Amino acid sequence: MLRLEDEALLTGKGNYVADRRPAGTLTMVVLRSSSAHGTIRHLDVSAARGLPGVRLVLTASDLAGLGVGPLKPAAVTPNSDGTAMVARDRPILADKAVRYVGEPVAAIVAETEEQALDALEAIVLDVDELPAVIDVEAAAEGGPKVWPELPDNISFDWDIGNREETERAFAAAAHVVELTVRHPRIVIAPIETRGALGVYDEATGRYSLTTPSQGVVGIRAAMADCLGVPTDKVRVVTEDVGGSFAVKIWPYPEQVLALVASKATGRPVHWMSSRTEGMVSDIMGRGRVDRAALALDKDYKFLAFRIDALADMGAHTNHVAANTSTKGAVRVFGHCYRIPGLHYRVRGLFTNAVPTDAYRGAGKPETVSTTERLIDVAADRLGIDRLELRRRNLVTPADLPYRTAMGETYDGGDFPTIMERILAAGDIAGFPARKAESAARGLKRGLGLTFHMHATGGSTAERSEVIAQPDGTVIVRSGTQDSGQGHRTALAMVAAETLEIPVGRIRVEQGDSDYLAKGGGTGGSNLMPIAANTVHRTALQLIQQAKAVAGHLLEASARDIEYGFGEFRIAGTDRKIALGEVAAGWDSLPATARDEEMGAGCIAQLDFEGLHTTFPNGAYAVEVEVDPETGRVKILRWTGVDDLGRVINEATALGQIHGGIGQSVGEALLEAVRYDPQSGQLLSGSFMDYTMPRADDVPAIAHGWAPTASPNSLIGAKGVGEVSSIGGPGPIMNAVLDALRPLGVEHIDIPLTPETVWRAVRDAQ
Repeated sequence: MLRLEDEALLTGKGNYVADRRPAGTLTMVVLRSSSAHGTIRHLDVSAARGLPGVRLVLTASDLAGLGVGPLKPAAVTPNSDGTAMVARDRPILADKAVRYVGEPVAAIVAETEEQALDALEAIVLDVDELPAVIDVEAAAEGGPKVWPELPDNISFDWDIGNREETERAFAAAAHVVELTVRHPRIVIAPIETRGALGVYDEATGRYSLTTPSQGVVGIRAAMADCLGVPTDKVRVVTEDVGGSFAVKIWPYPEQVLALVASKATGRPVHWMSSRTEGMVSDIMGRGRVDRAALALDKDYKFLAFRIDALADMGAHTNHVAANTSTKGAVRVFGHCYRIPGLHYRVRGLFTNAVPTDAYRGAGKPETVSTTERLIDVAADRLGIDRLELRRRNLVTPADLPYRTAMGETYDGGDFPTIMERILAAGDIAGFPARKAESAARGLKRGLGLTFHMHATGGSTAERSEVIAQPDGTVIVRSGTQDSGQGHRTALAMVAAETLEIPVGRIRVEQGDSDYLAKGGGTGGSNLMPIAANTVHRTALQLIQQAKAVAGHLLEASARDIEYGFGEFRIAGTDRKIALGEVAAGWDSLPATARDEEMGAGCIAQLDFEGLHTTFPNGAYAVEVEVDPETGRVKILRWTGVDDLGRVINEATALGQIHGGIGQSVGEALLEAVRYDPQSGQLLSGSFMDYTMPRADDVPAIAHGWAPTASPNSLIGAKGVGEVSSIGGPGPIMNAVLDALRPLGVEHIDIPLTPETVWRAVRDAQ
């Protein structure tokens, strides 16, 4: 079936925060630091406050007087020695110092955007410049200090795995292969920029925030904490969202400012980020340097694998950034391979740049890409076929359930079968002939074939509600949030299947913190493993509760009531009543007629319980052509096989796979945040300088499914949202380096731009 969301979106009936401007709405703009690091010597907003149309100017001192606090990280990871990591809260407005270009310094609220921008120009900001450190390796090697009390710039130093066993394996190994792989920062840049509409109701003392997000309950908690009010005094609403990929899951200073400004002015306050503004203020992804090593025995069996990583935290500790670089990164450590010794150490370091956090994959794309790159390098150095090296080290069905040294237990998968499937589907046997054809045209053809795995996660603080309506429809409420993936379609299909009624009778509601007091939001590909399973259980609970109501209405015992295809029937008779009629009957029952057996009648509500982790996995084969004269890379073929367990809606699942592949193409070939190393100024601050993938960068994709069951999923479905973004960069990297190997190029860090490739070829020659 097609997506339920599409008709409204394709006919211009979507509701985005940019569309929300109630009568009397004021516009907010934000003054941002143009310095990467410095002490605020003077901030004068008096002229701005006196300009026409200006209704409010806020500074850090104003917020302090109002009792507004900073944004605090939700996840703090202890160091390996048991000491606490160093976390730095994110201020709503900078006070005394600025630590990255783009940090908010003041907010201006005016009748029009033009008046607000004029006032912004009237503010005098004088900053005494301090040395800045942008590169994470420089931050670790004695670079300038982001925080004066931290001489080493280290936020945390964390490790996991069987370190001693890993060290013994390396000491005894016949072969050890080492490689440093750099994963640059990525600008996430969804098509819809961030925004906020803040409204304060003086009569109730309640704040209302309309904002694009990945979950309203978490945003509500952060807003309440900053404002110093109970959560019931804050309502957060998210309507349609034009993409996120994690950038909108976090609370931001501008959301707090819009609420504060609305209370101060007594009017709604609206803010929308420009694209350039987003480049210097949105949370960024990736930013990791992996010093990796692989140990093998004489038969080329993997003995141990380790990464000593440096993770770029930016200037402040964002919401779950510590977990992204630590626990998130290691859940698929070693992914589809049998590796007895695993050890991961990561040091998180502050830099004078925008804070980082999760971006589609949350630490796993870096880990999987580093692993697969290292395997290819090992095969080349040791003289063994890289496909054979993978084949002899794959986890097999006989190994399941397979528990890794990182503490994860794989719930399913048939990796050898996936390998045979990808070899056949990608016609790998025919690659030499295609390589020769490219060579005849003066081009170098390369092949990358890699495996990948995701460990689904996200918050388990999920609650679902299923409500039968008298008109025969059913409302399904979830604490997750659709940002373009098709949640309404997927959850409606799950609920309809459980209740045995048409999908058209299901209405899915998300995005209002007044609906549910609990909800973990969307993240970690958790819709199917967490939300859909909870909706399934809640729908079953509704049936059980409604049986008691139906029994009362049919004058029969609930034990004698059967349910099927939207109807309740007295067993062995033709007496029946529809679900909608039961709901109507429940509504008409006086409270005194409702007994304990009926529970909440036709309203069922359950929290998630059980195991939330599934392990979707797969393999991709990519072929590229490289022009050694220009460095241009063209992806010619992309073949994929993925195990998502049961696929509920193939169209939306494929859409997620294709989208992640498109982002992988950008990450591997085009995208990287560039700062000037001396001044800390962002050099890639627009789409003129930061290259996003375009339609002609992404090839036609041949894709197939290889499902295996998951005992952790009641409905048999695993997650999908981050699978291809985890698995996509590796085969591109390896395909390009395979093409360049005859020219003497062993490794290039991404992005593999034409200039980067061209220079590597010239340097090798």
